[in-house]
Amino acid sequence: MKRIISGGLALSVLMGFGLNGEAVDQQKTVSRQQVNQAKAFPAFHGSYVGAPLKGRFDEDGLDIWYLDAKDFVADGTHLEFDLDWDIYGTMFTSKADADAGRVYNRYFQRNDETMYFPLSWSGRQYLILEGYPGDTYSVPFSVSRYEPIDLTRSASVQAKTTTALIVQTKSGMVRGNSLGATRVQALAPELRLEKLTYQSVAEAAQAKRKFEQSRATAYVEYDTPIEAFGADAFKKHQWSLLNTGQKKGVKGADIGLTAMQKRIAKKKQTTTLVAVIDSGVNPSYADFAGKVRMDLGYDFVNRSKTAWDDHGHGSHVAGVIAAGSDNTYGMTGINAKASIIPIKVLDENGAGYTSDLVSGINHAVKKGAKVINLSLGGDTSSKSVESALSYAKSKNVLIVAASGNAGKKTVAYPARSKYVFSVGATGRTDKRASFSNYGTGLDLVAPGVEIPSYLADGEIAFASGTSMAAPHVAAVASVLYSLKPTIKASDVESFLKKSAKDLGTKGYDTTYGYGRLNADQAASYIK
Repeated sequence: MKRIISGGLALSVLMGFGLNGEAVDQQKTVSRQQVNQAKAFPAFHGSYVGAPLKGRFDEDGLDIWYLDAKDFVADGTHLEFDLDWDIYGTMFTSKADADAGRVYNRYFQRNDETMYFPLSWSGRQYLILEGYPGDTYSVPFSVSRYEPIDLTRSASVQAKTTTALIVQTKSGMVRGNSLGATRVQALAPELRLEKLTYQSVAEAAQAKRKFEQSRATAYVEYDTPIEAFGADAFKKHQWSLLNTGQKKGVKGADIGLTAMQKRIAKKKQTTTLVAVIDSGVNPSYADFAGKVRMDLGYDFVNRSKTAWDDHGHGSHVAGVIAAGSDNTYGMTGINAKASIIPIKVLDENGAGYTSDLVSGINHAVKKGAKVINLSLGGDTSSKSVESALSYAKSKNVLIVAASGNAGKKTVAYPARSKYVFSVGATGRTDKRASFSNYGTGLDLVAPGVEIPSYLADGEIAFASGTSMAAPHVAAVASVLYSLKPTIKASDVESFLKKSAKDLGTKGYDTTYGYGRLNADQAASYIK
């Protein structure tokens, strides 16, 4: 399905789901008045097939229905529509999406004519049916329950190339000319950092040499690529929160969430801001209601105030931290008192640049984040990122970063920075995940194998990676802040280390750091 944006009062083109499960271009126009006059879905009575959607197509060959996911989510995870060969269906996740023409962009099919739709959304959803004008129709629908999608074998991100430089000017000095840059962008004025973009790699290299010779330059570096490191309906799959030995795991090899929740149940908690610097977040899920501060976020990829997730990685990370609990929807987040600041620095392919990461860190500090989660990185260290991390640390912000997924005995960057709390991944048996980077600078490990959470389009998916381990730690850190807002970031780090379950060689080691995250013991240090 493709996203169609209409600037007028009508949706001039729809993408539907029809014969052979293929997307079908439909040259139909749907007015906002038609959307407002949509008919309510019939009640679902618990049988496999619900009462059919019955009606007659209007003179344009259209008919419109609305539903509220909350009315069906107790019975399953997805709606299924049994469309006939000559009936097309298009879903919108909200009235705003229907008015703007933003079509839901993922459908699954059991056979040629079945359309699936996840029941993870808040508010009201809309189904537009298309057939022959004047024809009557009957579309059966059902509520089904499905396992999360398996993304644990997904392909790696394709890195970007760069023709840009990041330059820091010495304090009290003024940078000379831009040496032919086609664009000059201020990254962090407080840190005297600018990004200069050139037309070619050769021009960037030539400018870099000249900047290095300038007395006004503190340092200059390439804008190097970064990438993403990979009783609710799906709660039983969240072994990282409660490991009962399911799927050949080891009982108790989890973060101790249940015990922590009991420990803090009667304690006062304040809301803690956690910045997820990633691919953005989709705030439309019922599990994210009131938890995603889109007003505080920013999209540095598209230069937009709305940090919408078009990849899925950021939403997955945010779900681990702050998804709603015990509301019958998809999953359980670790900290009910966390609010997410979505900051987009990775594009629709999960790739980005250090310049946007610098801007993202700086933005998170300005907006009051207590914790920053960085489930991203690369091999190359960056002086500009170091400057931003140092600035964040000076403002009492805890930065949690994933150690990387190359299985190397070298922690990725920025996780190996001295300003960062570095997290590797473990599996169901409390052993280091084979993909998890380790080595000098590793601070802690946390569950990171087959972790279920949201994608950008409402589906729940299993994903594995240190990207999934880091938000476990960021979430628990945010709990400590919520219990004691005046706590220092250095104390949060200390409590996380002292409370961890020791694994591997006794004491600190470069395979497990100080051990595996233990949320309950960490919370016990807050008096």
